[in-house]
Amino acid sequence: MLALPGRPQGAARDVYVIDHNFSRPDSRDRYTLLLLNAALEASSARYGAYELRRSPLGMERDRLLSEMKKGELVNLSAQITSQEWERGLIPIRIPVDKGISGYRISLITGSKQAQFSAITTLEQLKRLPLGAGRQWSSTAVFLHAGFDVAQGNSTAGLHSMLAAHRFEHFPRGIEEALFEQAAYAPTFPGLEVERSLAIYFPLPRYFFVTPGQPRLAERLEYGLRQLIADGRFDQIFHDFYDELIDKINLRKRRVFRLDNPLLSPQTPLANKAYWYDPFDHK
Repeated sequence: MLALPGRPQGAARDVYVIDHNFSRPDSRDRYTLLLLNAALEASSARYGAYELRRSPLGMERDRLLSEMKKGELVNLSAQITSQEWERGLIPIRIPVDKGISGYRISLITGSKQAQFSAITTLEQLKRLPLGAGRQWSSTAVFLHAGFDVAQGNSTAGLHSMLAAHRFEHFPRGIEEALFEQAAYAPTFPGLEVERSLAIYFPLPRYFFVTPGQPRLAERLEYGLRQLIADGRFDQIFHDFYDELIDKINLRKRRVFRLDNPLLSPQTPLANKAYWYDPFDHK
């Protein structure tokens, strides 16, 4: 429990119950928890003490949305946005990871690297079936763009499908691709991160708060804006992601850009400070 120093004992605290995914070992969730703590600390002078608790249950996305609406088992989650989530909850429309979730690199059978290296157009890429989760926001983007999408119910299931050659590649966020390649390679020795391409579409991941506790959303948004204003948001992002960005050579990949027709009109696409651009060398 983290409290503002000097706050009287017994004073009311803002209690955030975060979803079980924050306990996972992959880097995305460690980064998000780091940013969350920094934002809440940055808001402490104005809003006082707070407490972070973890929901005891792991839930798939649909169940998590249902429980988030109630606000009993969980009241805060960081998720790739969707219209359903934005309608049912309070979205804080500041991309948690500066939109880097929208850069997708693929996991493939390593022996097929030459096939991917030869791709120079989006139409060529669309001819190769890809795998994606049934409930994922990215799946609808791929389908709308005209990709052949084999859908699975879980990440583990999709890795099994890739190993069985049910599709040719499995687009993932950069941290997911590196983490999962290491995790699944012992049972799928041919699994590799594809080296030449990336797919990009705007796909912000936001903090969402249960609709019955607007103060929690107001406080967290205030803290995030404080971090942006003093440069700490960018510092946290670059401290965490620059090594991953370099490791997968994002700046040297051919990037195929897709539209995302599912985004809310309120998506802050015009605010360049909110989005990471690997090709902006300022």
